[in-house]
Amino acid sequence: MRRVIMVVALPVIAIVAIAVMVCHVTRRGEPPTPPVRKPSPVRVVESSRAPAGASRAPWRVDASSAVKVICGDDPATADRYEARNDALRSIARRRDLPEGDIAALMAYLASTNDVLRVERIAALKNDVMNLLRNQNPPVEGLAETLISMFDCKAHPPVVLDYCIQHLGAMQNELDDSARKVVRGVFVKAARQTKQPYAGTALYSLADDKSATAAQEGELRRLTIALCKPDANNVARIAAIQLAGQRGYSEALPILRDTLSGVHRDAVLDMVSIGSIGLLGNKDDAALLSRFASDSRRAAAVEAAQNRIKERGCDE
Repeated sequence: MRRVIMVVALPVIAIVAIAVMVCHVTRRGEPPTPPVRKPSPVRVVESSRAPAGASRAPWRVDASSAVKVICGDDPATADRYEARNDALRSIARRRDLPEGDIAALMAYLASTNDVLRVERIAALKNDVMNLLRNQNPPVEGLAETLISMFDCKAHPPVVLDYCIQHLGAMQNELDDSARKVVRGVFVKAARQTKQPYAGTALYSLADDKSATAAQEGELRRLTIALCKPDANNVARIAAIQLAGQRGYSEALPILRDTLSGVHRDAVLDMVSIGSIGLLGNKDDAALLSRFASDSRRAAAVEAAQNRIKERGCDE
C-alpha cells in the first residue's frame, strides 16, 4: 500500500510500498522519513471533485494571506493547486503559527467543499496535518478534528486514510482517555474491510505502545479478517504483510490458497511469499517453487525459502 504516518517492512516484502497508500507524516521534531511498516506515499488519482457537503466553516479574518491561499479562500487562486501548494511550502517550516492561521487551517481540514480534484485536496490536507502536528506548543483539538473528519461521511477515503495515519502518529503522545477514543477509531476503520484505509488502521493499532493482551488479540483477529480474499486489495496486502511480521500463523492457509489460485496479482503474490517465508515450513517449499522461474518473484521465493531453512521449520 502507514509508520501517515510517517509509519518496518522486511526486505522481501518491501514491494508492498508500491501498492499501499501512505503519506509523509512525520513525528514531532523529526525530519520526514519514509514509513517502515507502512507503504510509501502514493497519490490517489481520481477525476471526480470533492463531494459537496456541509458549508465551509468561516475563515478567521486575521489569517495570513498565505493561509487564505492554502485554504482556497482567495478567489484568484482557489482553483490553482500549484499556487496553493506553493503558499503551503512557504510556511511549512513554521513551528509558531499565529492563532488566526491555526484556526483557519483547522477549519479547512474539517471543510468538505473545495474546487480542486480529490487527490489534490488530499495532498494539501495531508501537508496541513503535518504542519499542525509540528506546532510548538501542540495544537489543541487537532486529534478531535481528525476523529470528527473520520466520522463525517463526506470526506473521500484517501483523506480518511491520512486522518488515520496522523492519529496513529499522535496516539502515544495522548493521555489514556484520548488514546482510548483514538483506538476506537482504528478498530472501527479496520472493520471496514472494503476500504483501503482498513490496512492503515491495522498498522496504527500495531503501533499502540500501551496495548493490553486483550487488545493484541483484537489486532490479531482484525488482521486475519483482512487477509481474506473478500477484503479490499490494498488493505489485504497490508494485512498479509503485518501477519507475517507479527507471526500470525492463522494466516497460513489463506496465503497458501492465494498462491495456489489461478488469478495473479504481483504485489499480492510478493507479500504472500514473504509472509510464508516468515510463517511457513518445509512443506511450503513446493508451493513457493512454483514461482522460482518468474523473474518478478524469484528473489522473493529464494529469500522466503532461506528464511524457512534458517528457522529449521521441519513441520
